[in-house]
Amino acid sequence: MEKGKEISLVDVEISEEEKKLVEQEQKNQEKAEKLKSIHKKRKVFLIEVDDEDSGEWLSAWFKKPTLKQFSMFTTIAQKDKIQALQTLMKNIFIEGNEEIINDDDYFLSAMTQIEEIVNVSASRIKKY
Repeated sequence: MEKGKEISLVDVEISEEEKKLVEQEQKNQEKAEKLKSIHKKRKVFLIEVDDEDSGEWLSAWFKKPTLKQFSMFTTIAQKDKIQALQTLMKNIFIEGNEEIINDDDYFLSAMTQIEEIVNVSASRIKKY
């Protein structure tokens, strides 16, 4: 490479698979912005689950739970955490493949991601 010559992304060759991934990420970003606007949320979440049989990824969009939904979740979780997670996922589901919630294998994979959705922001108190 010549000294002082800048490399642009146009000059870099990427594989077809990488192009597809970039295009899909752009579509996901656009979809996220649309869903945030429609549902008046600051954040939406895309959960993807690998369908090992087909090699495809199943995807579904979720929003943060309301206080009422979170309260229902914590109440049910005292007796049955799995049922509580499934109920929460049904309540915060926006769109996508509902098999992620209803199929046991997909649900078990997706439920590990729910913690990220219900994670509350840090807070602090200062006493003076």
